Amino acid sequence: HLPAAQTQARVYDELEELEKLMDEYVHFSSTQPDNLPRLQELVLAKVAEANLQDEVTYDEEKPFDEYVMNLHNYITDLKNMEVHTGLHIMGQPPEDQQLEDYLWLLLRLDNGNIPSLTQAIAALYGFDYYYLLENSSLIYEPLNITYGMLIDRIANQCRELIRCLQQRDFVKEAVADALQLPWVQQVPAESREKLEVVCNYIVDTLYPNLLLTKQEITNMLRGFEGEYIEPGPSGAPSSGGADLLPTGRNFYGVDPRCLPTPAAWEIGKTLGDQVVERFIAEEGHYPENIGMVFWSGANMRSHGQCIAEFLYLMGIRPKYQSGSLRINGLEVISLMELKRPRIDVTARISGLFRDTMPSVMQVMDKAVLLAAEQDEPDDLNFVRKHIQEDTRELEQQEGMEHAAAWRQAAFRVFGDAQGTYGAGVAALLESKNWETIDDIADVYVRWGGHAYGGKTKGKFLPQQFRKRMGSLDITIKNEDNHETNMLSSDDYNAYHGGMIAAVRSIKGSAPRSYCGDSTDRTRVTMHSVQEEAKRLFRSEAINPKFIKGMMQHGYKGAADMANMIAHSFQWDATSAVMEDWMYEKYAEKYTFDPAVQEWLRDVNPWALQRMTEILLEAEQRGLWQAKPETKEELQKLYLDMEGELEDRADEH
Repeated sequence: HLPAAQTQARVYDELEELEKLMDEYVHFSSTQPDNLPRLQELVLAKVAEANLQDEVTYDEEKPFDEYVMNLHNYITDLKNMEVHTGLHIMGQPPEDQQLEDYLWLLLRLDNGNIPSLTQAIAALYGFDYYYLLENSSLIYEPLNITYGMLIDRIANQCRELIRCLQQRDFVKEAVADALQLPWVQQVPAESREKLEVVCNYIVDTLYPNLLLTKQEITNMLRGFEGEYIEPGPSGAPSSGGADLLPTGRNFYGVDPRCLPTPAAWEIGKTLGDQVVERFIAEEGHYPENIGMVFWSGANMRSHGQCIAEFLYLMGIRPKYQSGSLRINGLEVISLMELKRPRIDVTARISGLFRDTMPSVMQVMDKAVLLAAEQDEPDDLNFVRKHIQEDTRELEQQEGMEHAAAWRQAAFRVFGDAQGTYGAGVAALLESKNWETIDDIADVYVRWGGHAYGGKTKGKFLPQQFRKRMGSLDITIKNEDNHETNMLSSDDYNAYHGGMIAAVRSIKGSAPRSYCGDSTDRTRVTMHSVQEEAKRLFRSEAINPKFIKGMMQHGYKGAADMANMIAHSFQWDATSAVMEDWMYEKYAEKYTFDPAVQEWLRDVNPWALQRMTEILLEAEQRGLWQAKPETKEELQKLYLDMEGELEDRADEH
């Protein structure tokens, strides 16, 4: 299906006020320095009100200007995130404002030879768009506005260009009209040519393909009749893949024998380097053990970026067959070239990964064995170090022969038993059938403790998997698109959050946990799980745009809002990502707001009851120190909803 409607997040409430204060500070810093002390106090007060102290730390020993720049960059990042503004209705193309938002979203990145619309317009001002994002508090002197304000201006011009085409129903002649916009006429001819290319792409390709969304229904009906359906590639349209449209086709994935591709290998290396560099910055030494979550769909879309990162962290690279570019072997990256130790990596694969990528699992297993074979010092080859230690333990404690012990100690690919799927954690949390983090860890180990490698296909080795989890310094799950995120589904927490919970329980301390983001292949980034949760919470979960978007979809929209609270709570149970003010905001925006509450009572009172129940559970389990008045109001609301639902049941 076409992804759900999305648009630019923007900012609201305290963040909007803070942004205005910072813009004022930046302007006064050069013209009215006497006003700066007052503005500094106002900025810090607003930061405290918006609960931003942990995201951007204020160091009194450093210039306040530096703090303002970091704060400005953080808010600019939030403003320009993609936020869902509704659900996709099967077979229905986007229309009106949603169409404008959708086209702009699809054009934010390069699409093959079609340039990014935002980059093309940023170039008119002489800038790279990402430079503006990373330096949003600087002043663009020709207009006397901050770079952040210039980004807003660029966004408005992108929309104006699309709107001009839309008003003429995307006829070919509309391109000439768009190029006659006053600000377009003022730019050099070469820049106008880029804009013309984008406009022609919208009119000739993008809009017609969006209209074909209706074939999602017609082709599904054809499929039920066993008729032919045109094939098409799979992936994420909003991540530079607009050429994947139209939807409703018989999409295909990739040949797993070609994963990772050479391009994915380079991105995987970048992801690996970022993880190691950040861990060293935070902990002061190299990580020895890393746990990674592997999903099939993500590696199909990204052509094996996570697989590449797995290999690269251990210092192993793929060898490609000329012509077909299939993986036909592995080679060791020398320590001199690697410039760091070989890091031990444990994979927790999904059931679908197991079923669709058996050849990849063999490559991963061979990479572990190859790294372990290298005769290198323990402090430069953590893979060999740990396998040797575990081999000796198996020989001494279980009496295994050396070869069998080595083979078992070298398993690094774990997942569900054959024919089963999931991580078990989501069902456990939803059923409330747990008391401590240890219960979550036990379920995670029980479901994921099946080893794969060589001739072994799902051997149950829970003690070894538990030992691997208890050794992890880092956990990772990468994302390759923004069409879903860690709060969209309980699977994200079940796999990655479950791994974090297992480490917390078995090791006794929390690992460093990261989310790599390769949505934009030219700008791979990484956030901690806690940082990503707050970014999504601020930009989407409590964003009025998101709430209003869900309110367009009645029963299902209400259910998805309840799921947002449920997923946040579940992440908190496994990974401690929520803070008190975040729960308070959920109560304020989702359950206490009069308009939202009235709508929920009307379209889906069960969702409102579930929201209050989850929030009260968070308080009861000690995850949230609720304000007394908030707790009391939630309890009243829950009892009220319970009575209302009983009355409804009696009526039927």
